[in-house]
Amino acid sequence: MIPDEKVREVRERAPILQVISDYMSLKKSGANYQGICPFHGEKTPSFNVNPARGIFHCFGCGAGGNSFDFVMRMEGLSFPQAVKFLAKKVGVEIPERPLSRDEKRRMDEQEQAFHINELACEYYLRVLESDEAGAAGRGYLQQRGVDRETAATYRMGFAPVGWDNLAKFLQRKGVPLEQAEKLGLLRKREGRDGYYDTFRNRLLFTISDLHGRAIGFGGRVMDDSLPKYINSPESVVYHKSEVLFGVDLAKKGMREQGSAIVVEGYFDHLALYRAGYTNVVATCGTALTPPHVKLLRRYAERAYMLFDGDEAGRKATVRSMELFLEEGFPARVVEVPSGDDPDTFIRREGGAAFAPLLEQSLPIFESFYRGVLKSLDIRSVEGKVAFVNEVSPRLAKISDPVERGLYEKEICRAVGIDQAMLHKKVGIPAAAPRPQQAKAAPRTAATEEVLLTLMAKYPEVVLTVRDHGADKLFNGAHLRLAEAIIAEAGQGELDLSRVLEQIESPEERSRLFSLFVEDAHLEDMDAIKAFEQCCQALERHALKGGGKALARELATVDPDSPRYLEILAELERLRNKKSKLL
Repeated sequence: MIPDEKVREVRERAPILQVISDYMSLKKSGANYQGICPFHGEKTPSFNVNPARGIFHCFGCGAGGNSFDFVMRMEGLSFPQAVKFLAKKVGVEIPERPLSRDEKRRMDEQEQAFHINELACEYYLRVLESDEAGAAGRGYLQQRGVDRETAATYRMGFAPVGWDNLAKFLQRKGVPLEQAEKLGLLRKREGRDGYYDTFRNRLLFTISDLHGRAIGFGGRVMDDSLPKYINSPESVVYHKSEVLFGVDLAKKGMREQGSAIVVEGYFDHLALYRAGYTNVVATCGTALTPPHVKLLRRYAERAYMLFDGDEAGRKATVRSMELFLEEGFPARVVEVPSGDDPDTFIRREGGAAFAPLLEQSLPIFESFYRGVLKSLDIRSVEGKVAFVNEVSPRLAKISDPVERGLYEKEICRAVGIDQAMLHKKVGIPAAAPRPQQAKAAPRTAATEEVLLTLMAKYPEVVLTVRDHGADKLFNGAHLRLAEAIIAEAGQGELDLSRVLEQIESPEERSRLFSLFVEDAHLEDMDAIKAFEQCCQALERHALKGGGKALARELATVDPDSPRYLEILAELERLRNKKSKLL
């Protein structure tokens, strides 16, 4: 665990304006700085940074936080990783607890794996760029219209003809060859000592992690021989179920576009990326998995699936659909003309021709059930039953009742069946009458929030609230925040970003960041008078609530009882007190 004083030191030495300016352009606007939000697509700036308070908030998508939150979102890091990331930038040394023997062994193994993969990547790159042995790879890329700049962006390489070119290179670099074998770069010779190269006479795509570090390779033949592709196996740094090819290149594009385009092949990825679709990622020879969907959700709000139109591609789309439905993550299906894949389509038609395909894409469930409709003869009872059996399990996975209900109506109309029959098949119970909800009690949240903004702006209000008693003014999460502000202010200058870190609910934090990011309206205000007005408003709320409770009790009490007279006297006292507050 990172000591609190080190977190505070990093925050102080890495001002939020400096941190965010490394990623995006900001312009001064009053006390704040504004820019185009990097977390969703927008044309008018709604992203605000308040340097004095060390916080940011986007009024478009609701993202908000401090410098650590921003780096966590941009780099896909956990909180400790974000602290260490910024600490390294500003020269703060973070003390590490002593690692256990097993932890040190795993860390050493991972670092060695990254090192070996990077060495292999450098070797393959050099062969493709300048060695005579890489001429075949350069010629193949030229045929496919891939220039050197694009090849460098993708860190493409070439594994030359021969059995042990890489093995000899790694040996010269002092790499234990048994470690390179574990990464799938080499294979052990059968029946005798030594190793030989896994990738031979193949064009190589470097598979990178989120931070651009080489973790594996995809090797493609340059003729019709099989297997067409060889991919690196699982290793301590490469887990296929968690990695999407090109995600290091696509992070920025996915944030800006608010979407991700998911394709199957390396060259499909390359074709789209070169055509300007920088939010594209690819599966690495594996089906889409729940970790893949969670990774996409980190950067995008929706996905466009672009798999091959053959039977294998259709099955992959159905499998991915079930994942998206279970995760509640919007996805659409993009269809290219029959016989095409994204690579061939864009090379023939150009990148601009792909935009209408995105616009015409269908929601993934709609695409699925329309495909099932085409494949069956729904004029027969047998066809209708087969259709319902195929569609109903997937329909049940749609969690949004409105979306599911609309699809139910469409499906029943298309097939000619009763909606109640479909409900029975899907397992959705008949709608029960909605219980009548009790009326909400009068809310004082708005007044409490005004008080919180005054506390964040004026130290004298913090002292006044402390003396008055925070528990007499605030409730719930607002009370905890007010007490945290008092405690923080008691230690010196108020660090609002540190205080807001204590709010656990992401929704509540986002709302509070929006509350505190702008404070121009509080300038030149008589803070103590504003505090007193808030107190009066809260007291009026309390009196009103107390009066209603007494009135309800009065209606149930015997008029001849002593309690009846007590309630009348209490009501009169409340009315007099309330009139003095007006």
